Amino acid sequence: MMKQAAVAIVIVNWNGYKDTIECLESLNSNLYSNFKVFLVDNCSKNNSYQLLQQDIDTNKYQYDIELMQTEENLGFAGGNNFALKKAMKQNYKYYWLLNNDTIAKADSLSLLVDFLEKNSNVGITGSKIYYNNTNMIWFVGGKFNRKTGKIAHIGYKDVDHGSYNQITEVDYITGCSMLVRHSVFEEIGLMKEDYFLYFEETDFNVRARKKGWDIKINPQSVIYHKVSISSGGEQRNQAPYVAYYDLRNGYWICKRNFSGLHVRAFLYMMYKSVKKIGKIYLLNQPQKGTRLKYIYHGVIDALIKP
Repeated sequence: MMKQAAVAIVIVNWNGYKDTIECLESLNSNLYSNFKVFLVDNCSKNNSYQLLQQDIDTNKYQYDIELMQTEENLGFAGGNNFALKKAMKQNYKYYWLLNNDTIAKADSLSLLVDFLEKNSNVGITGSKIYYNNTNMIWFVGGKFNRKTGKIAHIGYKDVDHGSYNQITEVDYITGCSMLVRHSVFEEIGLMKEDYFLYFEETDFNVRARKKGWDIKINPQSVIYHKVSISSGGEQRNQAPYVAYYDLRNGYWICKRNFSGLHVRAFLYMMYKSVKKIGKIYLLNQPQKGTRLKYIYHGVIDALIKP
């Protein structure tokens, strides 16, 4: 038998011990054998790091796992990059970014790797992602509008009746389950850490596409996702800071990757701002003043910062 390509699995934990161990336990059933997990505790405010270390010390997981901790919360990109820098020194062929609030099916990784092994022009691939314990789709590829910065999940909230089973070229793969070639990182670098939260993986995909890499979703690979628990998920009262990163980063991705005046991106940012303000009052969200400040600073920083 041919030796399996080596894969580094990167998982970032932030105050999410319970979710993280469920994700790690799902990897015990992984059918792919040549992998190592690089687990980053992103400076949790609770005892997640100590509990994860205890689990590793008692051989709870049936695979090689390296736990590390950052000195501060580096955000999504920074946390992943922290592990990627270590993993890349060991020269893995592929790197699987996997959210800690996911459950991986046994064949999810093997299907992704097999696809990249057979398609050398594809630099990034990812899984079909369901809401946890359902057959309702959360993500089966992403669409990105380079004029406005608008992003959208293909198949979002559709009950899956088999309509999304084809391997498809997409604009981006979410960092929730994203397998990347080593050579892609070598060519374009890591994710941009100053995004901190949201759009960082979209920016990464855009840069890869500009270098000629194909990006395709492989829906045979399936992941179950608990959906943004740390930021309030899709509930009515998301954390106030979410608006800041959504507004700023959506404009940044256009400004940084495409030339022009970005008039449509500015107008779309203002449209989103008005919607967010309206939502604060229509839904009677708490922390109204804080939410308004985040919206204001999101717009200002989008315009004045590089």
